[in-house]
Amino acid sequence: MREERGFSLVELIVAMTVTLIVSSAIYGLLTSGGNAFRREPELADRQQNIRAAMDLIARDVFGAGAAMPTFAQVFTRNDPTGTCNASLNSCGQPGTMGPVAAAARGDDEDTDVLEILSTDEQCSNLSVCSDPSPAGTAATFAIREAVPQCLGVPGLVMLVNSPAPPTNASFAIQAVTATGSAVACPGGAAPPNGNLTLTALLAPPFAVGPFAASDTVFLYRARLVRYRIAPNPDPLDQTPSLWRTESGLFQPNGAAAPEPGGAGFNPAGSPWQLVARGIEDMQLEYRGNGAWLNQPPVSLPNDWTTLVRQVRITLSARANAANLGGESTAGGGAPNAVRGQLSTVVMPRAAFGELQMGNQIQ
Repeated sequence: MREERGFSLVELIVAMTVTLIVSSAIYGLLTSGGNAFRREPELADRQQNIRAAMDLIARDVFGAGAAMPTFAQVFTRNDPTGTCNASLNSCGQPGTMGPVAAAARGDDEDTDVLEILSTDEQCSNLSVCSDPSPAGTAATFAIREAVPQCLGVPGLVMLVNSPAPPTNASFAIQAVTATGSAVACPGGAAPPNGNLTLTALLAPPFAVGPFAASDTVFLYRARLVRYRIAPNPDPLDQTPSLWRTESGLFQPNGAAAPEPGGAGFNPAGSPWQLVARGIEDMQLEYRGNGAWLNQPPVSLPNDWTTLVRQVRITLSARANAANLGGESTAGGGAPNAVRGQLSTVVMPRAAFGELQMGNQIQ
């Protein structure tokens, strides 16, 4: 008989072991490639969101105080009629990052709220020709020019006076609710002059000092830009998001407007707009003539050290898709996510110009 040969049991076990090792390595490579394929688009989307949000905030901070008086408080410290009575620092969405991530950052876990006062420089200023002394009260103000379309009615306006030295300039933010027919200004100016019906001063009071009947007064389209972190209203994706409005805590007509995440908030018809999804934290620091502070210093007339020279903005974002490599648990109920952070420092242009005029910057 012819002798028949085959694999021994030992040879078969060795071959199966080698095959298993090679297969496991290939499976690991395929799994790693699949995870990277899912991870990279999520990270790119997160980075795009955080960069777009940072660019928008930096642009608003750069324009802070435009056309406003020197030493005006252009960064809001608190708003007694809103949720941030004591300070806008740590007044935002609580526990967005969770205590573990917050402790690692070395700060509390509540987000900051940012509010910036400025004017719309793309909309021409108007000169008030009626008695400006009731600034801050509901009144009709005659202007020397026709009402430009960019002013927006209803909308917020800022009155800024130019008194004789040494009196410091003052400002008041009010809501314009209607435009009147053409009127003639005192002194012979003829139509197409117009007039604007203004509500009383917005509360909390956004004003500095009184107006006099003899003051030269200019009227601007006001921008009361406010940022905060709040949940996305989409029931399928309620991750924290960055929200923005140009009228602060108010509707364009001066009425109160609920904030995102607060009682009574309805995105439909609200002045608030969702800027970027996945932004879970916003931290702000303000630098005067010394150390960095968690809230802007009180602005004092003729005190250059109280002007905000720089603002440091730090945003944290997260990607929540399942099975992403590099996920971390923030704790406090926050889900596994891939997290990233972006920080920048911006100098308000108006403050820089004021410091130069006061010989505080050479």
